[in-house]
Amino acid sequence: MNRSHIAVLGFLGAALLLAGAATAWAEAHEPFYQEEDLSMFMSAAASDARVADAPEGAGGAEGAPPAEGGVEPAAGKPPPLPLHNLEGTAGGVSSPMAYLCNPGPPGTEIAGPTFSGTFLKAGDKEVQSYALSMTFHRRIEFSYAANRVQLGDWPKAIRNGAGLRVGRNHLWVHNLNLRGMIVEETPTIPAVTGGVHFKINEGVHSINHRAAYVPRNLAGFEKASGTDFTLSIAKTFPKLLLDRPVLANFGLRWTQGAYAGWLGFGNEWNTNIEAHIAWVPFDWLAIAYEYKEMNSPYNGVGTLVREEDDWHTILVAWIINEHCTLAGAWGHLGALVNHHEGGAWGVQFKYEF
Repeated sequence: MNRSHIAVLGFLGAALLLAGAATAWAEAHEPFYQEEDLSMFMSAAASDARVADAPEGAGGAEGAPPAEGGVEPAAGKPPPLPLHNLEGTAGGVSSPMAYLCNPGPPGTEIAGPTFSGTFLKAGDKEVQSYALSMTFHRRIEFSYAANRVQLGDWPKAIRNGAGLRVGRNHLWVHNLNLRGMIVEETPTIPAVTGGVHFKINEGVHSINHRAAYVPRNLAGFEKASGTDFTLSIAKTFPKLLLDRPVLANFGLRWTQGAYAGWLGFGNEWNTNIEAHIAWVPFDWLAIAYEYKEMNSPYNGVGTLVREEDDWHTILVAWIINEHCTLAGAWGHLGALVNHHEGGAWGVQFKYEF
């Protein structure tokens, strides 16, 4: 475990200790914590807190006043958070959270679908993700995302550096995900969710063939498809910071993918850390930090295929209404195939039915 891992774990540990102390105090002083049905995802906590604190009979069928920023809390329909990650599951931009996407109110058997479009720009490379997800019985989430990965000047660098032609400048990666909430969140127990993520890279096998199998022989490329396994644990503290919700999420991923599968899969398994910390300062705004550990199964090949660096992302999400979210992201991705990308940016529009 290197220094960055120790720093991240120390930060999360300190945050959880602080959250635990605040929760112990709040349980004795805040009637909100006595409510039986806590939010199963971070944005609902803000609306639920207003409902619990509102005078009886005030504002609407649920007794809740209008939300700040003009967002009306719909009956049984909390604001549309979390976001979709690039794989298509509920989470940040790069990794999942333990909460599920659009689970619906208690008693829901089949929730409405959720669609999203995400654009990520990192130097001369681009990723577009088009995702669809649905949640069943508030406990099982199915999702699919198609990623179009624009390779930038990497094909030209391969041709100039190794004299090989890869024959294409973009790839398609198909992500099919199944996640289940193993433990539902309570006032004292966090939500726990496990996931299986099937990935098919459409194009990387062709590159390996056109490059005379040099990627396999030199770098260690083995497969154009692979499966990731994830485990996520999350807890929302409804009034932790300035009387507003804070979410802590910690996850593990077992993967053979190179650059999240964008460059295919090797035979070496890696166990990677994924973590989030998020705050909802207003009913119409959420701010989050996301960390994703990256370890490649490939051997580095000079400047053509660099060793991967961990990803750090800052997210800001505008809750337009109870169905729509518009989010912006800025991230530090480090080495991305053949370049070091000190900064990347992205946007996402997500709609929940």
